[in-house]
Amino acid sequence: IRDSSRLEHPNLCVCHEMGVIDGCAFLTIDLVDGCTLRALMRRLSSMQVKLPTSAVQALACQMAEVLDYLHRRSPNPLVHLDLSPQNVMLSRQGELKLIDFGIARFLDGMYPPPLGGKIAGTVGYMSPEQARGKQASSLADQYALGILLWELLTGQRLFRGNTVQTWKRMRKGDVPSPKKALKKVSDPLTKALTRLLQVKPVDRFDCMYDALQALRTVSSDPLSGTRPLAALVNRLMDDPSFDPFDTVNQTDPTTDVKDVPRGGPKDSGMEYAEISIEMDQGEGTPVSQVRSMVPSENGQGLPVSPFLETIPEAQPTAEIGS
Repeated sequence: IRDSSRLEHPNLCVCHEMGVIDGCAFLTIDLVDGCTLRALMRRLSSMQVKLPTSAVQALACQMAEVLDYLHRRSPNPLVHLDLSPQNVMLSRQGELKLIDFGIARFLDGMYPPPLGGKIAGTVGYMSPEQARGKQASSLADQYALGILLWELLTGQRLFRGNTVQTWKRMRKGDVPSPKKALKKVSDPLTKALTRLLQVKPVDRFDCMYDALQALRTVSSDPLSGTRPLAALVNRLMDDPSFDPFDTVNQTDPTTDVKDVPRGGPKDSGMEYAEISIEMDQGEGTPVSQVRSMVPSENGQGLPVSPFLETIPEAQPTAEIGS
């Protein structure tokens, strides 16, 4: 994204150089000694454990802090629009680094311009307005933050797979009641999460700064969770079998189509649009394209969209102690 070299925040990678070599644009940014949040979530899922609540609170505050910077205090305020596990890195110090501004948009409407009806984001991590191709404001990042917090607290995907039913739920903002699903989570944290996941943007926090203040009140020491988080990242990074970028195996099935009617769109009683979906290895580089069928919005076809790969369901049975 243009002007990315001017972004400076502890939870962002500093951009040192930008240029073009043989027609290919490049960025030189800080090297993060750590892993992606997606890699950590997948490993925890395989271990059948989940993060302690204190660590989730620490991550929530760091994410809200850097998003507040992008929305209000950066040289040219912008909305990220792709807050997903593969775009969050965690250092050995338990520090969060938000990466990949490929579909970010300036809030003043300057270049790059609004998406203009196109759907862009990561399947399962889009706000209802994004999933419908509507104009997305900074409040869309609040919803994505809510999805991440839900999954970190429960160890389970909120919107699972790239299916017809998933698209219906994303567009409607159909999520279980946090109060019922998160019985062991403190009331202040549950209330903050409920507000983040409101279907209508106007019902969410007025701005990310307000969300940050609500998350900070959850604990007397919001960043105390960085200690168990740092210990976990170090443990994983020292494990030779751990892939810090959780590179996708291209031979594995990446699209769940069990909900698509066998006879095709005509047998379903719904209108569908065939779209091209770019799959991602977790490093921001599309590596292949697959075809999928998703229900069209109001009978209108969906445009080509840069959707990214989804992560599997976690089944936690224990919690890593702090």
